[in-house]
Amino acid sequence: MAWVRVAKDKGLMALVVVLLVMCGGGSVVTPAAAATLVPAVYVFGDSTVDVGNNQYLPGNVLYPLPLPYGIDLPHDLRPTGRASNGYNVADAISRLLGFNMSPPAYQSLTPEMSDQILSGFGGVNYASGDSGILNKTGLNRSMPMTQQVAFFAATKSKMIEYSGGEGSVAIDKLLSESLFLISSGGNDMFEYLQSFPTPEPFLYSRLLSNYRKHLNTLYDNGARRFGIVDVPPIGCVPALRNRSLTGECMDFANDLAENFNKNWLAVMMKNFAADTARSGITYSVGSSFNLLTNFTADPVAAGFSEVASACCGDGRLGVNPWCHPGGVVCNNRTDHLYWDGAHSTEATANKGAALIFDAPVDMGFAAPINFRQLVSDGFSSF
Repeated sequence: MAWVRVAKDKGLMALVVVLLVMCGGGSVVTPAAAATLVPAVYVFGDSTVDVGNNQYLPGNVLYPLPLPYGIDLPHDLRPTGRASNGYNVADAISRLLGFNMSPPAYQSLTPEMSDQILSGFGGVNYASGDSGILNKTGLNRSMPMTQQVAFFAATKSKMIEYSGGEGSVAIDKLLSESLFLISSGGNDMFEYLQSFPTPEPFLYSRLLSNYRKHLNTLYDNGARRFGIVDVPPIGCVPALRNRSLTGECMDFANDLAENFNKNWLAVMMKNFAADTARSGITYSVGSSFNLLTNFTADPVAAGFSEVASACCGDGRLGVNPWCHPGGVVCNNRTDHLYWDGAHSTEATANKGAALIFDAPVDMGFAAPINFRQLVSDGFSSF
């Protein structure tokens, strides 16, 4: 099924281990240097990158996620709405870019945004747990992607207004040099698996049509540098493993994600960048699918001892019930691939981000370039 060399290749896994050690993939390190590789990061997507937007949504009884969610965050940050024991993928990638963590959640900002954000530096996180590429995914429980993109357009308008209209050229330049990070699609497939309402090709075409619209809107508002995270092997999350008598991964769910990533998402991004009507696009697709496939196939080599069961949660595989206050929490969170029934630990986010950022492209963790290459030209100061 897999289209990347997986952990059965011991030479590959040895290289993965070396890269993780060199990149500090198992730890969180605050950058010592003040310089960042991009002026700002703008984040869109689902709970893999949400840093707290959902806790501000009216009527959302699921948020803020209570402790033990955020148990490994500094006390002044927890709980934040992150679906993790600590920092998530948005934080990990932002740290590799030179920031301390993900930019702040859009919904947490006051009407008077900070001078830094309005000047085009730092960025904003618009991601919303339970959301998807399709607007109907997570309906009434999240901010759909269309709304997230619209909020960014509103932010840009405020940035231009803040500059007095005279700095719009400078703002456009800063946005073109910023990273637009998108991680979405898993929730669309989770909802599809619950009902199978349409044939797979129709699902894929709808996802792509909507995804391309979001990308076009971001481009029209100044985005040029896109960091995409593809759909993970959703059939291996504890919640879906629990449906199997043996606790094995659900192959059909993994095939659904892999086919989308390989035959639809990758092609869409290639065509998007080649569109002659939209010049200046650069991109990298980081493969969470290939990362987690490799981590699962040879967990010891990747530094894990448990890849099937959730760290936080009761019952079989830690999903009955899911992670909750007073429930079971594993002692060593760095040993576990999954934090709860569907979300990874901070350790997984850090290791995955390190490989997406720095691993050679032929390892299959990012294409057509890795994230460091994506931001290698840096940015200009004014």
